[in-house]
Amino acid sequence: MSKHIPNNLRIKRKYLVWLKDARGLSEKSIDKAAASISTYERFLGGKDFRAFHVEKARGFKRHLSTLTNENNGARLSQATVNATLRDIKTFFMWLADQAGYKSKITYSDAAYFSPERKSERASRGGCWKPHPSPQQVRHVLESMPVKTVVQRRDRAFVAFLFLTGSREGAAITIRLQHVDSNACCVHFDSRTVDTKFGKSFTTGYFPFGAQVEQILLDWILELKNEHLFSAADPLFPKTKTILGKDRKFTAAGIDRVPWSSASSAAKIFKSAFVEAGLPPFTPHLVRNTIAELAREYCLTPEDYKAWSQNFGHDDALTTFTSYGAVAAGRQMELMARFRKSAPHSGSH
Repeated sequence: MSKHIPNNLRIKRKYLVWLKDARGLSEKSIDKAAASISTYERFLGGKDFRAFHVEKARGFKRHLSTLTNENNGARLSQATVNATLRDIKTFFMWLADQAGYKSKITYSDAAYFSPERKSERASRGGCWKPHPSPQQVRHVLESMPVKTVVQRRDRAFVAFLFLTGSREGAAITIRLQHVDSNACCVHFDSRTVDTKFGKSFTTGYFPFGAQVEQILLDWILELKNEHLFSAADPLFPKTKTILGKDRKFTAAGIDRVPWSSASSAAKIFKSAFVEAGLPPFTPHLVRNTIAELAREYCLTPEDYKAWSQNFGHDDALTTFTSYGAVAAGRQMELMARFRKSAPHSGSH
């Protein structure tokens, strides 16, 4: 084992504490940064972080392009590669200020970990992504089975995501007390809800229709009246399982605790679309659908601002840069309409 590894461990631990206490990052973001640094450490083969050379950074970039995803064996996506490079760049910029590293690492050294501009633009670009249409959403909700309490919970969960634009990680931490059915809104209180960047905000239901809202309301009433859930109980409790006669675990209703992770919720979402005869859309596309819906309702700058705030965004451009791309076919349709309305040139 290299004698330099303990130095790496100490400085990495100090950096992760800095990310938490000085920058206020979430545990999820800190874990991601730690994983990126560990990837770089494995590439170094036990050498000290201070043993930096330009070729090491360039070699690391080439190394990342050869790595594969542990889950599916596919090459790492460009977005993952770029995110890892950004994490390492931030780490090295911090190292450049630390005692014992200042003389070895500079800010210009950290710049060598910058992703290529072309790939960065491609991974962050506002390209249109296939996503469910509002009509497909209503079709899925109408076709989902509702015989068991678990099935009714699953349908209410899908309805909730589209009504609120919530990320699944936030949705599984919502409690009954956060939903105001009379005002048709949800209070995403970051003290108890796992919101992005720890932001608190209130979201009114997006206009998917009274039938979709009724699905959520019926579920809330069932939890309160039939299962005697209190305001502090989860809106989407996990499935209760028991050991059946065949010695296999089987669903037996709902438990009074939330899902421990969003992975089960994501599977439910994808399955709902597949079983309705549609592509396996993921919860990450919910906001793209809602951004498409905005075109039917938003006519003024104030409308767009309200729609954006309902996402929890401070800037309307964030909403429509991230989720508001126009499909290529629709783009050509709009451009043709613009040309028709253009003034005709005079005769020559």
